Amino acid sequence: MMRDSPQLTETMSAASWGRVWAQPNGKIAAWLCTFGNWVGRQVTFSLLRDVDLRGGTILDLGCGHAETTMAILRRHGGHALTAVDFCADAVESVKQRKGTLPVTVIQADLLELDLDQQFDLVYSSMVVEHFWGDARRRAIAQHARFTKPGGHVFISVPGRSLFSRIFDFSLNRPAGIREEHFTPGELRSLLTNHGLEIVRFRELLFGSVLFALARKERTFSL
Repeated sequence: MMRDSPQLTETMSAASWGRVWAQPNGKIAAWLCTFGNWVGRQVTFSLLRDVDLRGGTILDLGCGHAETTMAILRRHGGHALTAVDFCADAVESVKQRKGTLPVTVIQADLLELDLDQQFDLVYSSMVVEHFWGDARRRAIAQHARFTKPGGHVFISVPGRSLFSRIFDFSLNRPAGIREEHFTPGELRSLLTNHGLEIVRFRELLFGSVLFALARKERTFSL
């Protein structure tokens, strides 16, 4: 378990991400993630099919290129997207890609993010696995904090499977990427413990990727 390693803190540092994706193994992982992201988008669109986001607001935590959330904004007729990442390269990428879409881009640490707004949909994809210990619980709490009562949280994370372990040890770790994968029970428990009711749950590639759509209980307060 990564939490037992003396070389690791609860999260990867902001400065480490730019170095990671400049490395050859990082680029290979990024290329494979491009295909995985396309598959993940199809699952995401399916799980969100009944969520009414017309005129709604979306928050993307750990946005990367924000391709999926910009697509959701267009498909669902959303009002605005706020995209957050603490990697400067990711922030610049979104600024260049957003075109005329109503997208606000913020460079910030997810755990330190402080916004005076709640959103109809809070989204993160392949982000929370980079937190462990208490930081993981705080990351989920941030998702719930920024969701309007009655709004939705969508999260995808790597599950504990043979495929994800092979990917992790052969590509992620040599590139300096640190993850701690989820069991379905852990993801469900973290969400429900923060007042988020599971609406849909999907496992892909024999549990290698977990997708959860949850609704924030109207009466729940952190």
